Amino acid sequence: MSELSREGFCMGGRGESTPRDARTDSVAREAPGRGDLFPRPGVVSCVLLAATLVVLIPSLAAAQSCLACHGSHEFMAGVTGDSARAARLSVDPAEFASTVHGALGFSCDACHVGIGDFPHGASHRVECGGCHYREREQLAQSVHGRSHPLTGEEPATCVDCHSDHHIRRPTDPRSTVYRLTQFETCAVCHQDAERMRRFGQENVRTVTTYLNSVHGRGLLAKGLTVAPVCTDCHGERGSGAHEIQEVAEATCPMNRERVVETCGRCHAGITAQYDRGIHGEQFREGNPDAPTCISCHAEHGIQPVASPESGVNPRHISRTCTACHDQEEFNAKYGLGVARGRTFDRSFHGIALRSGQVTVASCESCHGAHEILPSSDPNSTIHADNLVATCGSCHPGIGKGVAQGRIHVVSFVDEKSAVGLAVQWFYILVIGVTVLYAVGLIALDQYRYRVVDPRRGGGRHA
Repeated sequence: MSELSREGFCMGGRGESTPRDARTDSVAREAPGRGDLFPRPGVVSCVLLAATLVVLIPSLAAAQSCLACHGSHEFMAGVTGDSARAARLSVDPAEFASTVHGALGFSCDACHVGIGDFPHGASHRVECGGCHYREREQLAQSVHGRSHPLTGEEPATCVDCHSDHHIRRPTDPRSTVYRLTQFETCAVCHQDAERMRRFGQENVRTVTTYLNSVHGRGLLAKGLTVAPVCTDCHGERGSGAHEIQEVAEATCPMNRERVVETCGRCHAGITAQYDRGIHGEQFREGNPDAPTCISCHAEHGIQPVASPESGVNPRHISRTCTACHDQEEFNAKYGLGVARGRTFDRSFHGIALRSGQVTVASCESCHGAHEILPSSDPNSTIHADNLVATCGSCHPGIGKGVAQGRIHVVSFVDEKSAVGLAVQWFYILVIGVTVLYAVGLIALDQYRYRVVDPRRGGGRHA
């Protein structure tokens, strides 16, 4: 410590003639008035050293006293007779020294206030908020900090996420809240059916669903720390770990009013396209019918487009779109065409798609994926002036007349056209009578040939 004091903490320890002090005097001369405002660096360092020693030496002594018992798992197991409890009460000194609190020289009684000498009295609950007051306030206002109205049980406490004695910084791969392993900590509660039921939540597959998603596979299979984790979506950006709210809360990033903004943190380009489209325009106007990101892509189980499990895969995208666009009430409300799903299924594209030709045109191929615009908009891919280019992306050289043919051909019943329905039934009747007349003529001819003629000739035809 003497060498450290001379070189670092007490810079004035070698006298005024040392080069370090000479430099200090030079700086003081170059900055007039500095000596009047601040004490000399050597004095400040010595004061800090003295204060540190006053706090640290008793703390180290107290820690050693505690570790005499709590530093041995075998000893604690012998005292308690319970190996699991002994594991909670014992602390590995070397491992604790590598934690945040251990590296700062915290002693046991810094957290376990009033624990007293052995035998210990009633233990007091550790209050992390004594130091982490901002996080305490954030947690108290979050879904994790609101106690059960009947039992008073807290959904999650500090140690549930950060552990008790082995707290490490989030950037430390050994931390329980490290990005690549954070989901394991969340799963401890969120996959516990009984615990979640006590707090009114039945879904215990959110973590598993996430791990099987494109985000989860990017995190685990590829080690992409930029892949979103639980707190990125459910918390505020930068400090969201302690501010998680229920989705129904307006302040929750996954609330309907904010979910597009939340996804846009990573998918900024796609969000810009969505904003330019009719869906984004209606969403900004507060229309509750406007789809958001999770309406089409799901929430935890988001899959890549190429995955057969994705709702926007070519095999399934028509069902995803027609979840809204096949509802008569919805289409009537916005003046849209009827039976979009059924009419697509009857078209060549729909029939080819059902037969397994996934490269055939689907909803997204013609209408776009995110920047979807009505056909009346000149920028729409299905505007009359743009149809040749849109259809030509699959059918090079297509003519203007062919491109303007109707894809969604609905029946006259769906269109409620009396004239069209009358013409349709007229042709059905004419065709039906014509077919019946032709079948009747054939039947009569066969009767004459096989029955009448043989009787007249006295025998059957050979």
